[in-house]
Amino acid sequence: MTGYEYNQFFDFNNQETENYQEKIKEITDQLKTSFSTLPWFYSLVITKISKGSVIADYVVQLLGPLANITQLQIIANNLSGSTIVTEGLVTIRVLQNQPIAFGSDATVICETQQDLGSVKWLLTDAQNKTKEITNGTEATLTKADFADTLNLSSISGSWKGTFTCQYTTNSILHTASDQLDIALLPDIRGISYPQFPDCRDLTKPKPVVKIECSISKSIENYTVTWSSTDLNDLTSQPTEFKGSFISYKVEATINCSKEIVTANCKFKNNRVQTNLFREKSVEIFIIKADSKFCEADNDWPIAKYNCTAIRYCDRFSVGEKQRTCKETWQSEISKCVNPDLHGIQKNVKELEKGIGLIEEEALNLFNQLQKTTTTDNFISFANIYTSVDIIDVINKVSKQQQHQWNDSIMPDFVKSASNLLNETKPWLEAKHDPDLSVKYLLSFENMIRNSNLSEPFHAENIQLMYCNNSNPNCKISSANVTSNNIIVAVEFRNLAQILPRPLEDKSNLSDAPILSITMVNNSNERGGFTVNLTFRYADQRLPNHKMFCVFWDETLKNWSEEGCQWYGMDNPNLCTCNHNTSFTMLMSKSPVTLLYMDELTYAGLGISMVSLVLCLLIEVLVWNTVVKSNVSNFRHIALVNISICLLLAYIGFLASVNPTEIISNWCVILTVVKHFCFLSVFFWMLCLSFVLLHQIIFVFDQLRKKVYLGLSITLGYVCPFLCVAATFISFGNGKHGEYYSKETCWLIYKGPFKGSMFAFVIPVGTIVFINMFTLVVVIIKIVTPTVSDAKALDEKDVARSIIKTIVFLCPVLGITWIFGLFVLMIDLTEYPLAQIVNYAFTALNSLQGFFILLTNCIGEKKVRDALLKRFKGQQSVHSKSESSTKAGSSVVKE
Repeated sequence: MTGYEYNQFFDFNNQETENYQEKIKEITDQLKTSFSTLPWFYSLVITKISKGSVIADYVVQLLGPLANITQLQIIANNLSGSTIVTEGLVTIRVLQNQPIAFGSDATVICETQQDLGSVKWLLTDAQNKTKEITNGTEATLTKADFADTLNLSSISGSWKGTFTCQYTTNSILHTASDQLDIALLPDIRGISYPQFPDCRDLTKPKPVVKIECSISKSIENYTVTWSSTDLNDLTSQPTEFKGSFISYKVEATINCSKEIVTANCKFKNNRVQTNLFREKSVEIFIIKADSKFCEADNDWPIAKYNCTAIRYCDRFSVGEKQRTCKETWQSEISKCVNPDLHGIQKNVKELEKGIGLIEEEALNLFNQLQKTTTTDNFISFANIYTSVDIIDVINKVSKQQQHQWNDSIMPDFVKSASNLLNETKPWLEAKHDPDLSVKYLLSFENMIRNSNLSEPFHAENIQLMYCNNSNPNCKISSANVTSNNIIVAVEFRNLAQILPRPLEDKSNLSDAPILSITMVNNSNERGGFTVNLTFRYADQRLPNHKMFCVFWDETLKNWSEEGCQWYGMDNPNLCTCNHNTSFTMLMSKSPVTLLYMDELTYAGLGISMVSLVLCLLIEVLVWNTVVKSNVSNFRHIALVNISICLLLAYIGFLASVNPTEIISNWCVILTVVKHFCFLSVFFWMLCLSFVLLHQIIFVFDQLRKKVYLGLSITLGYVCPFLCVAATFISFGNGKHGEYYSKETCWLIYKGPFKGSMFAFVIPVGTIVFINMFTLVVVIIKIVTPTVSDAKALDEKDVARSIIKTIVFLCPVLGITWIFGLFVLMIDLTEYPLAQIVNYAFTALNSLQGFFILLTNCIGEKKVRDALLKRFKGQQSVHSKSESSTKAGSSVVKE
């Protein structure tokens, strides 16, 4: 009412005054003047005056129907600020007879005589709380001409209350209300004390068991009956009230000849004819003399094998705990939920049914969730599971009611979601629901996808960035994100440790960042979308390890690379994807492997080992014939030592092809043997290189045999020994992970100039380059004719000589090992260069023994001649012996 002050009606002692009566009469007369124009007007009475400045509640009675609401609208317009509520213009009725059976269907219909506009359905519960009804899992709203219908299916006790349909025409509310009475049925929990009666000692009296069925307190008057085919003497015990539960009990004596007995409690609601009862079976497993069992453990009672014991949670939580007896007690599974969290879940479930508006409830719900998840001792599987379910249901309700989230609820939501990741242990122990982490991730994405955000939000375990045209390059702690769309980028800490293992466990997820990229207010459709993610995690990439750009594919229920591309060594930190979802960059657990590399290696080594043995046999056979000078002596001594060391190195290599089957001590021994033998091979190659250089440079100065032998033994064996010993001591005295790897039984490569591998690579690389210098000097000597030559060599002869020199010297000087340096320098993820280099290196060096046999044994004319001469000599001696034998036989015959 305008033009009045509240103190004009009451004095400060809140007592009615004479002035009050005058003001009431004055207002009543004004209102009557307006409403008396209505047909069938009978009376107008003011029922209440309240502050605001002055609010007057009044009731107008008509003795006949209001045929036209236009007159009422005119009055409402004249009474500025007044709201008129009518009754009688709308009729409401419940089509079913009441009370209605629990779990059945019901229909409430509101009818009008004329079009009154859109309807709003309201439900007022027993606590006098009123909420709007929307479409939900149990409610469906339909509209027809002059009739609106609310269909309820499989109704629960939440719908018990007063239903109101409310039509609004400007400032006039047309309402009608009716009660819906539901004959409720309870949720029953059952248990026995003891849970597992002990019948092991038959000399003792038969055990007596108390069987309990309890329900939440209810206004319904249930009839409770007990039955059992195994127990004949069920004796009722007094009903007990335990907190918010009513407990019904019976007592019985156990028949120890049974393995299991069952008792049933039935709660019947006599107010309806159908669906009038609910029952609970309590199974009691009996421990007999031959039964396997688990002894009592603290609060857990003795339990029979392959059975599950239960305990109700304390008064500070809702639910129960379970523990299964196998060969021993299994881990406890707690389903105890924080009571505040349980209350939030009940409210959310009501929203899902169709009771209440998410727009009105969301801010309070998320605020409660944030406070609850922040409390001490919150983190448990049951609480996490309930929280994720709450977020998931809220998402469904928001889509159902076509409500979009904004910045107001995000701080509490992000903080709540972050709190669930404070500890990973409860998630990892929850093997009975391995998909919970995925449900958490998808629920979070759905929240963002259905949001209209404009600000970043941060919490301990979650970082949320809003990226638009003014901020196209989103920087978060683990990555940089750019996109051609407006997106929200969310980084999760600890989530990688609890998500399912990816890509058939080829890669390691536990340390990888999880990044969710979502287009705001957009479905997850692929196409027309590009996102570039630069992961700093790729800096941890090990050599030859491939990185996988993957996303969680809900269809495959696995991580997938579809639509995503890793840019390889050209840009190892970059992933590009053409769709929006949850991404990460994963590093493979093992290095990239090349097809048939092992088969090629083993075949080559087999051929080489046979070739080296043949080479040594040939040297034994032709030594005296071929070795006639100091130079040939030096060369063949080097060749024999190269063959012996290379053969031993190959044997050590093949002995360690299955490192997992080798004892740890043997693994380090084989590593030392291979390290020493391969180094000896190269140092003897260096000796041979020095001999060639000496021959070319110092033509008239012959190298003495004692000097060469002393130098060769020092270089060939002492230097490798000192190198291996120094490396062994320097890297933790041969410690695994420092000097050698148990996975390969070989030295460790950790990157450029990192790891024990370089105690092999540096000396070998140095020797190879020296030997290459020697090869170049030899080629120059061939190309450049001396003054004493009668004429210049023919170009074709020069070319043939150069090719022959390269072919003959490369195997014995180890020049082919130059590919090994490229193998270290080129990452296996660099296609196809890495494949070419690696296959070339493997083929040439696994067959090195074979090439030595061909070029330095069979390929040398003096060696071939010596072999032919030796074999011809043996054949000549053999033929002479046969002739002598034949002649002797003839003499005897004569």
